[in-house]
Amino acid sequence: MKRALLLCAALALAAPALAQDPGAPPAEAQVRFPQLETEIDMGLIGVGTTRATYPRRRGTSVFLFGDIDFGLHLTETFSIQLGLATEPIGEGDSTGGFPDGGVIGFRRQALFIEQFHADWKPVEDLTLSAGTFVAPFGRGYLDFPGILIPVRAHEAYLFNQLLGASAAWTWLDDVRFGQHEVTGMVYTLDRSFLSSTLITRPSCCDPRYERYNRNTAAQGGPGNDGTFDNFALAFDGDRMPWLPGFSYHLALLSQAPGSDGTAREWGYAVSLRYRHEWNREQSTLLFAEGVQFRNAGGRPRIDVPTGTSDPDTGVSDSIATTLAERETFFTLGIQHRVGPWRGSVAWQQWQRKRSVDPVPNENWIEVSFGREIGSGFSIDVGYQYARQFIDEGPERGTAHAILARLGYRGGL
Repeated sequence: MKRALLLCAALALAAPALAQDPGAPPAEAQVRFPQLETEIDMGLIGVGTTRATYPRRRGTSVFLFGDIDFGLHLTETFSIQLGLATEPIGEGDSTGGFPDGGVIGFRRQALFIEQFHADWKPVEDLTLSAGTFVAPFGRGYLDFPGILIPVRAHEAYLFNQLLGASAAWTWLDDVRFGQHEVTGMVYTLDRSFLSSTLITRPSCCDPRYERYNRNTAAQGGPGNDGTFDNFALAFDGDRMPWLPGFSYHLALLSQAPGSDGTAREWGYAVSLRYRHEWNREQSTLLFAEGVQFRNAGGRPRIDVPTGTSDPDTGVSDSIATTLAERETFFTLGIQHRVGPWRGSVAWQQWQRKRSVDPVPNENWIEVSFGREIGSGFSIDVGYQYARQFIDEGPERGTAHAILARLGYRGGL
């Protein structure tokens, strides 16, 4: 009797499974929250300048450049995003610096919170966010291949640690017309404790540094006015069947002057990318970007020497004026991939037209080769020719450098 009862119980438990359609798919596993995601994009970069017009540029510099992003998903529609960034924060350090004939390693290396915000998706095509952000302006620092090409774009026009709110709306997602998104953001420069670094740096305002221990009103600069009257607007599109492999980015940025400025800074960005797939193993990427700033720096107040001096005190005379400047940054390049191998050639130019103390255009040409080496790691080596201006002389100098990058990209 006992065995009969056990057999009946087993058949009763198995009956629902036996009654299922054998061709039906298994039930989906239940998604559990919270979930933590991590994405790492980090590079160990070496710049060895073998020849240069200015001796201070000769030598070798080694530094880390990249970011670590965390996403804590509390529900299907709500998450908290945190981005940590590391880079050298001295003037020019992230593109080679001034080794002065020696070897410098991790000089003025810093680690800081680049963005920290909460995201909410009330509907599938809309994301509302609040916190600190990177402005949706330009794509080169994210998309450009090469070694120093994306780093220089990062230095030229990336705006981070911006406190405010943003909205991203996918206004068109159609198999005939592709996917198109618009992103808007209002902000001010974050001056809270979140703008502090995790590695010591000056409070303000050492000219050798591009960042300080904590953002303050005293450091000035566009967007650092303490009010939310700064904004960015961006349009992005890709996956267009009538333009396969093509994507675009159009952006507008406007920033109020800081304590040292007198006019709003306006920025414009146009980025185009086209990838042609030759076959399963080979592809070619063409990329171009132009970024321009009018009233760059917020038209700051400056004192200009007159070339004369007070006859009684001997102190040099100067007159107060404002610096009107228009900056334009161009990038044009190509990359070809064959399996895990890749090769890139790119040209960049930085134009700065000033009303006072004019400076010449700067140009860079980079050629690099590399490959994926497994487990998320990659290695690239290259050569850079630079024709650039520094404060040591009124004209441009040239520099030749050997470049190397050991990169890692992956997640948890």
